[in-house]
Amino acid sequence: MEEWLDCLKRDRLLGSLGEEVLRRKLLPLATERQYAAGEALLHPQQAQEQLGIILEGRVQILQLFPSGASSLMAVLWPGGLLGIDLVFTHTQASPYYAIASEPTRVLYLPAAPLTRPDPLTPEECLTVMRQALLILSHDNMKKHYQLTILSQHGLRQRILAYLSMQATRRKSSSFSIPFSREELACYLCVNRSALSHELRRMEKDGLIRFRKNRFTLLTPPE
Repeated sequence: MEEWLDCLKRDRLLGSLGEEVLRRKLLPLATERQYAAGEALLHPQQAQEQLGIILEGRVQILQLFPSGASSLMAVLWPGGLLGIDLVFTHTQASPYYAIASEPTRVLYLPAAPLTRPDPLTPEECLTVMRQALLILSHDNMKKHYQLTILSQHGLRQRILAYLSMQATRRKSSSFSIPFSREELACYLCVNRSALSHELRRMEKDGLIRFRKNRFTLLTPPE
């Protein structure tokens, strides 16, 4: 239970409520679930009536298409929030898959007590809503950046757009990206072998240096 409380205290959405509120009002509502690698936490059209906080592991948010192709929308690590974009909607229906890419533990809280008074006071609910707005606004900007990247013509342009954004964000031409090679290919909506081939060509052309997920951009970020 203390691990759960520590998780809630660090949480971006709920941490500002304070330890006493978390311990008395929300901790008794919490449950934990474990997932094996490859197991789905969410399916499309599944109603998400709980907010999940990743305790351990890694979760991929994926859009899968009938052709077998997929698009990686996000990756959640410990502390990541599962379903924050769903629990405050009218239907709470998921448009995507959430897949554990490694053994994962998730702490769940029912959404209803977060959105209306009891056990939280109206003021505490308002605090949660304000934090949710900040988090969702930040996540919306991430989606905007991905759309900008995917609108680029050609694989090289997509890679450069992504790496330039990362360099600008980190204020450095050398940085680590949060994706594996497979995840980066999925994020850019390209074949992994094509991505690997293009990265090697870009390195040969003097545009980048890389080792695993560590990159150095040799041209100035746009």
